[in-house]
Amino acid sequence: MRKNGTLQIEPIGLVGLGFMGRGIATCLLAHGLKVIGHDRAAVRAKQSLSHIDEALSDLLKRKTLMRSRFRDWRKSFVLTRSPEELGHCRFIIECVREDLALKRKLYQQLEAVVPARTVIASNTSSLPISLLQAGRKHPERFIGMHWGEPAQVMQYLEIIPGKKTSPRTIQLTQRLGKLCGKDPAVLREDIRGFLSNRMMYAMMREACYLVEAGIADVETVDRSFRNDMGWWAALFGPFRWMDLTGLPAYATVMEGLFPELCNAKSVPKIMSDVVKSGALGTPNLRGFYKYTRASAKEWEKAWVDFTFDIKGIVDKYKKRVKL
Repeated sequence: MRKNGTLQIEPIGLVGLGFMGRGIATCLLAHGLKVIGHDRAAVRAKQSLSHIDEALSDLLKRKTLMRSRFRDWRKSFVLTRSPEELGHCRFIIECVREDLALKRKLYQQLEAVVPARTVIASNTSSLPISLLQAGRKHPERFIGMHWGEPAQVMQYLEIIPGKKTSPRTIQLTQRLGKLCGKDPAVLREDIRGFLSNRMMYAMMREACYLVEAGIADVETVDRSFRNDMGWWAALFGPFRWMDLTGLPAYATVMEGLFPELCNAKSVPKIMSDVVKSGALGTPNLRGFYKYTRASAKEWEKAWVDFTFDIKGIVDKYKKRVKL
Protein backbone atom coordinates (compact mmCIF):
# COMPACT_ATOMS: atom_id res chain seq x y z
CA MET A 1 0.00 0.00 0.00
CA ARG A 2 1.44 3.34 -1.06
CA LYS A 3 2.03 5.99 1.54
CA ASN A 4 2.19 9.73 0.99
CA GLY A 5 4.55 10.76 3.75
CA THR A 6 3.13 8.99 6.82
CA LEU A 7 -0.42 9.07 5.46
CA GLN A 8 -1.92 6.10 3.63
CA ILE A 9 -3.95 7.02 0.57
CA GLU A 10 -4.70 3.80 -1.30
CA PRO A 11 -6.93 2.28 -2.37
CA ILE A 12 -9.07 5.28 -3.26
CA GLY A 13 -12.84 4.78 -3.40
CA LEU A 14 -14.83 6.69 -6.00
CA VAL A 15 -18.63 6.77 -5.76
CA GLY A 16 -20.45 8.09 -8.83
CA LEU A 17 -19.11 7.36 -12.31
CA GLY A 18 -21.04 9.88 -14.34
CA PHE A 19 -19.59 12.82 -16.27
CA MET A 20 -17.33 14.09 -13.48
CA GLY A 21 -16.66 10.77 -11.74
CA ARG A 22 -15.21 9.04 -14.78
CA GLY A 23 -12.92 12.04 -15.40
CA ILE A 24 -11.68 11.87 -11.81
CA ALA A 25 -11.13 8.13 -12.20
CA THR A 26 -9.06 8.82 -15.32
CA CYS A 27 -6.93 11.33 -13.43
CA LEU A 28 -6.31 9.00 -10.49
CA LEU A 29 -5.40 6.08 -12.75
CA ALA A 30 -3.16 8.26 -14.93
CA HIS A 31 -1.13 9.03 -11.81
CA GLY A 32 -0.75 5.38 -10.91
CA LEU A 33 -3.29 5.18 -8.08
CA LYS A 34 -5.42 2.15 -7.27
CA VAL A 35 -9.13 2.95 -7.52
CA ILE A 36 -12.28 1.13 -6.44
CA GLY A 37 -15.29 2.58 -8.25
CA HIS A 38 -19.02 2.31 -7.64
CA ASP A 39 -22.09 3.66 -9.35
CA ARG A 40 -25.62 2.66 -8.37
CA ALA A 41 -26.48 2.39 -12.09
CA ALA A 42 -24.74 -0.73 -13.38
CA VAL A 43 -25.03 0.46 -16.98
CA ARG A 44 -23.32 3.76 -16.18
CA ALA A 45 -20.56 1.95 -14.29
CA LYS A 46 -19.90 -0.29 -17.28
CA GLN A 47 -19.97 2.66 -19.68
CA SER A 48 -17.34 4.43 -17.61
CA LEU A 49 -14.80 1.78 -18.61
CA SER A 50 -14.85 2.72 -22.28
CA HIS A 51 -14.70 6.43 -21.44
CA ILE A 52 -11.70 5.94 -19.14
CA ASP A 53 -9.93 3.82 -21.74
CA GLU A 54 -10.54 6.46 -24.42
CA ALA A 55 -9.37 9.30 -22.16
CA LEU A 56 -6.21 7.45 -21.10
CA SER A 57 -5.54 6.56 -24.73
CA ASP A 58 -5.72 10.26 -25.58
CA LEU A 59 -3.21 11.05 -22.80
CA LEU A 60 -0.91 8.37 -24.21
CA LYS A 61 -1.13 9.87 -27.70
CA ARG A 62 -0.26 13.27 -26.27
CA LYS A 63 2.75 11.70 -24.51
CA THR A 64 1.57 12.73 -21.05
CA LEU A 65 1.00 9.15 -19.83
CA MET A 66 3.43 6.28 -19.44
CA ARG A 67 2.62 3.36 -21.74
CA SER A 68 2.81 0.93 -18.80
CA ARG A 69 0.04 2.78 -16.95
CA PHE A 70 -2.18 2.71 -19.99
CA ARG A 71 -1.49 -0.97 -20.54
CA ASP A 72 -2.18 -1.94 -16.92
CA TRP A 73 -4.93 0.46 -15.88
CA ARG A 74 -7.61 -2.24 -15.66
CA LYS A 75 -5.50 -3.94 -12.99
CA SER A 76 -5.72 -0.77 -10.91
CA PHE A 77 -9.45 -0.15 -11.33
CA VAL A 78 -12.08 -2.36 -9.69
CA LEU A 79 -15.85 -1.90 -9.97
CA THR A 80 -18.02 -2.82 -6.99
CA ARG A 81 -21.74 -3.46 -6.75
CA SER A 82 -22.36 -1.57 -3.50
CA PRO A 83 -20.80 1.19 -1.35
CA GLU A 84 -20.35 -1.38 1.42
CA GLU A 85 -17.54 -2.94 -0.63
CA LEU A 86 -15.42 0.20 -0.11
CA GLY A 87 -14.71 -0.70 3.50
CA HIS A 88 -10.94 -0.98 3.11
CA CYS A 89 -10.50 2.33 1.23
CA ARG A 90 -8.27 4.95 2.86
CA PHE A 91 -9.73 7.87 0.92
CA ILE A 92 -13.16 8.12 -0.71
CA ILE A 93 -14.32 10.69 -3.26
CA GLU A 94 -18.08 11.10 -3.50
CA CYS A 95 -19.25 12.31 -6.88
CA VAL A 96 -23.03 11.75 -6.91
CA ARG A 97 -25.55 14.37 -8.02
CA GLU A 98 -26.32 17.50 -5.99
CA ASP A 99 -29.00 15.88 -3.85
CA LEU A 100 -28.52 16.35 -0.12
CA ALA A 101 -30.72 13.38 0.82
CA LEU A 102 -28.85 11.11 -1.60
CA LYS A 103 -25.48 12.20 -0.26
CA ARG A 104 -26.55 11.68 3.36
CA LYS A 105 -27.84 8.19 2.59
CA LEU A 106 -24.51 7.36 0.95
CA TYR A 107 -22.52 8.72 3.89
CA GLN A 108 -24.55 6.57 6.27
CA GLN A 109 -23.69 3.49 4.19
CA LEU A 110 -20.01 4.40 4.07
CA GLU A 111 -19.68 5.22 7.76
CA ALA A 112 -21.01 1.79 8.61
CA VAL A 113 -18.07 0.08 6.88
CA VAL A 114 -15.01 2.35 6.62
CA PRO A 115 -12.45 3.01 9.40
CA ALA A 116 -12.84 6.23 11.37
CA ARG A 117 -9.70 7.70 9.79
CA THR A 118 -10.85 7.23 6.19
CA VAL A 119 -11.33 10.62 4.54
CA ILE A 120 -14.62 11.20 2.73
CA ALA A 121 -14.33 14.01 0.19
CA SER A 122 -17.33 15.41 -1.69
CA ASN A 123 -17.07 16.77 -5.21
CA THR A 124 -20.12 18.95 -4.54
CA SER A 125 -20.08 22.17 -6.53
CA SER A 126 -22.20 24.25 -4.17
CA LEU A 127 -23.43 22.50 -1.01
CA PRO A 128 -21.78 23.78 2.20
CA ILE A 129 -19.43 21.15 3.62
CA SER A 130 -20.61 21.94 7.16
CA LEU A 131 -24.10 20.92 6.02
CA LEU A 132 -22.74 17.60 4.75
CA GLN A 133 -20.97 17.05 8.09
CA ALA A 134 -24.15 17.48 10.12
CA GLY A 135 -25.22 14.27 11.86
CA ARG A 136 -22.12 12.30 10.88
CA LYS A 137 -20.28 10.00 13.29
CA HIS A 138 -16.89 11.45 12.40
CA PRO A 139 -17.48 14.90 10.88
CA GLU A 140 -13.78 15.71 11.11
CA ARG A 141 -13.02 13.42 8.14
CA PHE A 142 -15.45 15.15 5.73
CA ILE A 143 -14.15 17.73 3.27
CA GLY A 144 -14.96 19.31 -0.07
CA MET A 145 -12.80 18.36 -3.05
CA HIS A 146 -14.12 20.33 -6.03
CA TRP A 147 -12.62 19.14 -9.32
CA GLY A 148 -12.71 20.72 -12.78
CA GLU A 149 -13.43 19.03 -16.10
CA PRO A 150 -11.61 17.53 -17.93
CA ALA A 151 -10.28 16.30 -14.58
CA GLN A 152 -7.36 14.45 -16.13
CA VAL A 153 -5.98 17.67 -17.62
CA MET A 154 -6.97 20.70 -15.52
CA GLN A 155 -4.75 21.82 -12.67
CA TYR A 156 -7.82 23.25 -10.97
CA LEU A 157 -8.85 21.82 -7.59
CA GLU A 158 -10.59 23.52 -4.66
CA ILE A 159 -10.31 22.04 -1.18
CA ILE A 160 -12.99 23.20 1.24
CA PRO A 161 -12.96 22.40 4.97
CA GLY A 162 -16.20 22.37 6.93
CA LYS A 163 -16.45 23.75 10.45
CA LYS A 164 -15.38 20.42 11.94
CA THR A 165 -12.85 19.25 9.35
CA SER A 166 -9.55 18.22 10.97
CA PRO A 167 -6.10 19.52 9.94
CA ARG A 168 -5.15 15.91 9.06
CA THR A 169 -8.04 15.68 6.60
CA ILE A 170 -7.04 18.96 4.93
CA GLN A 171 -3.41 17.86 4.74
CA LEU A 172 -4.19 14.48 3.22
CA THR A 173 -6.61 15.93 0.66
CA GLN A 174 -4.09 18.55 -0.38
CA ARG A 175 -1.38 15.91 -0.76
CA LEU A 176 -3.62 13.74 -2.90
CA GLY A 177 -4.41 16.73 -5.10
CA LYS A 178 -0.74 17.50 -5.64
CA LEU A 179 -0.01 13.83 -6.32
CA CYS A 180 -2.60 14.07 -9.12
CA GLY A 181 -0.85 17.07 -10.68
CA LYS A 182 -3.25 19.68 -9.32
CA ASP A 183 -2.52 23.15 -7.97
CA PRO A 184 -4.97 23.07 -5.04
CA ALA A 185 -6.68 26.19 -3.74
CA VAL A 186 -7.40 25.60 -0.03
CA LEU A 187 -10.19 27.75 1.39
CA ARG A 188 -9.91 29.08 4.92
CA GLU A 189 -13.55 28.38 5.68
CA ASP A 190 -16.72 26.92 4.25
CA ILE A 191 -18.86 29.07 1.94
CA ARG A 192 -21.59 28.03 -0.49
CA GLY A 193 -20.30 27.81 -4.07
CA PHE A 194 -16.67 28.11 -2.88
CA LEU A 195 -14.33 30.36 -4.90
CA SER A 196 -14.51 29.75 -8.63
CA ASN A 197 -18.24 29.01 -8.76
CA ARG A 198 -19.11 32.22 -6.93
CA MET A 199 -17.08 34.23 -9.42
CA MET A 200 -18.33 32.25 -12.42
CA TYR A 201 -22.02 32.42 -11.50
CA ALA A 202 -21.80 36.15 -10.86
CA MET A 203 -20.50 36.46 -14.42
CA MET A 204 -23.21 34.13 -15.78
CA ARG A 205 -25.95 36.14 -14.05
CA GLU A 206 -24.70 39.33 -15.66
CA ALA A 207 -24.39 37.61 -19.05
CA CYS A 208 -28.01 36.46 -18.85
CA TYR A 209 -29.13 39.93 -17.78
CA LEU A 210 -27.37 41.59 -20.74
CA VAL A 211 -29.21 39.30 -23.18
CA GLU A 212 -32.61 39.65 -21.43
CA ALA A 213 -32.25 43.44 -21.33
CA GLY A 214 -31.65 43.49 -25.09
CA ILE A 215 -28.13 44.89 -24.82
CA ALA A 216 -26.66 42.10 -26.96
CA ASP A 217 -27.47 38.60 -28.17
CA VAL A 218 -25.93 35.36 -26.87
CA GLU A 219 -23.29 35.22 -29.61
CA THR A 220 -22.16 38.79 -28.98
CA VAL A 221 -21.90 38.33 -25.21
CA ASP A 222 -19.82 35.18 -25.76
CA ARG A 223 -17.59 36.99 -28.25
CA SER A 224 -16.93 39.89 -25.89
CA PHE A 225 -16.15 37.63 -22.96
CA ARG A 226 -13.91 35.37 -25.04
CA ASN A 227 -11.91 38.26 -26.48
CA ASP A 228 -11.40 40.00 -23.13
CA MET A 229 -11.36 37.83 -19.99
CA GLY A 230 -10.79 34.70 -22.03
CA TRP A 231 -7.58 36.27 -23.31
CA TRP A 232 -5.86 36.76 -19.95
CA ALA A 233 -7.62 34.73 -17.26
CA ALA A 234 -5.57 31.54 -17.70
CA LEU A 235 -2.43 33.34 -16.55
CA PHE A 236 -3.75 36.13 -14.34
CA GLY A 237 -6.32 36.17 -11.57
CA PRO A 238 -8.46 39.29 -11.04
CA PHE A 239 -6.18 40.81 -8.40
CA ARG A 240 -3.00 40.32 -10.45
CA TRP A 241 -4.80 41.73 -13.50
CA MET A 242 -5.80 44.86 -11.57
CA ASP A 243 -2.21 45.27 -10.37
CA LEU A 244 -0.96 45.12 -13.94
CA THR A 245 -3.53 47.39 -15.53
CA GLY A 246 -4.02 50.29 -13.12
CA LEU A 247 -5.59 50.05 -9.67
CA PRO A 248 -7.05 53.58 -9.32
CA ALA A 249 -9.07 53.21 -12.53
CA TYR A 250 -10.74 50.05 -11.23
CA ALA A 251 -11.80 51.79 -8.01
CA THR A 252 -13.35 54.61 -10.02
CA VAL A 253 -15.23 52.24 -12.34
CA MET A 254 -16.47 50.15 -9.38
CA GLU A 255 -18.00 53.23 -7.77
CA GLY A 256 -20.13 53.99 -10.79
CA LEU A 257 -20.75 50.49 -12.18
CA PHE A 258 -21.52 48.32 -9.16
CA PRO A 259 -24.93 49.93 -8.52
CA GLU A 260 -25.86 49.15 -12.13
CA LEU A 261 -24.94 45.46 -12.12
CA CYS A 262 -27.61 42.78 -11.92
CA ASN A 263 -28.22 41.50 -8.39
CA ALA A 264 -31.22 39.26 -9.09
CA LYS A 265 -31.71 36.34 -6.69
CA SER A 266 -33.79 34.12 -8.99
CA VAL A 267 -32.81 31.99 -11.96
CA PRO A 268 -32.78 34.21 -15.10
CA LYS A 269 -35.74 33.69 -17.43
CA ILE A 270 -33.46 32.94 -20.37
CA MET A 271 -31.96 30.09 -18.33
CA SER A 272 -35.21 28.66 -17.00
CA ASP A 273 -36.77 28.79 -20.47
CA VAL A 274 -33.97 26.86 -22.13
CA VAL A 275 -33.98 24.22 -19.37
CA LYS A 276 -37.78 23.84 -19.48
CA SER A 277 -37.54 23.26 -23.22
CA GLY A 278 -35.60 20.05 -22.50
CA ALA A 279 -32.27 21.36 -23.76
CA LEU A 280 -29.19 19.72 -22.27
CA GLY A 281 -26.54 21.43 -24.38
CA THR A 282 -24.22 19.35 -26.55
CA PRO A 283 -25.47 15.99 -25.12
CA ASN A 284 -28.82 16.38 -26.94
CA LEU A 285 -27.67 18.99 -29.50
CA ARG A 286 -29.84 21.80 -28.05
CA GLY A 287 -28.86 24.63 -25.74
CA PHE A 288 -28.26 28.35 -26.21
CA TYR A 289 -26.89 27.19 -29.56
CA LYS A 290 -28.04 24.41 -31.89
CA TYR A 291 -25.66 21.60 -32.82
CA THR A 292 -25.32 18.69 -35.18
CA ARG A 293 -23.72 15.51 -33.92
CA ALA A 294 -20.57 16.43 -35.81
CA SER A 295 -20.39 20.01 -34.51
CA ALA A 296 -21.08 18.93 -30.91
CA LYS A 297 -18.27 16.40 -31.12
CA GLU A 298 -15.96 19.00 -32.64
CA TRP A 299 -16.70 21.50 -29.84
CA GLU A 300 -16.05 18.84 -27.19
CA LYS A 301 -12.78 17.87 -28.88
CA ALA A 302 -11.76 21.51 -29.18
CA TRP A 303 -12.44 21.95 -25.45
CA VAL A 304 -10.03 19.14 -24.53
CA ASP A 305 -7.41 20.23 -27.07
CA PHE A 306 -7.60 23.83 -25.87
CA THR A 307 -7.20 22.71 -22.25
CA PHE A 308 -3.98 20.90 -23.15
CA ASP A 309 -2.71 23.92 -25.10
CA ILE A 310 -3.48 26.34 -22.27
CA LYS A 311 -1.81 24.04 -19.74
CA GLY A 312 1.34 24.06 -21.88
CA ILE A 313 1.35 27.86 -22.09
CA VAL A 314 0.74 28.33 -18.36
CA ASP A 315 3.40 25.77 -17.45
CA LYS A 316 5.85 27.71 -19.64
CA TYR A 317 5.27 30.94 -17.74
CA LYS A 318 4.85 29.44 -14.26
CA LYS A 319 8.57 29.29 -13.57
CA ARG A 320 9.15 32.67 -15.13
CA VAL A 321 6.71 34.59 -12.93
CA LYS A 322 6.56 32.06 -10.07
CA LEU A 323 2.80 31.47 -10.15
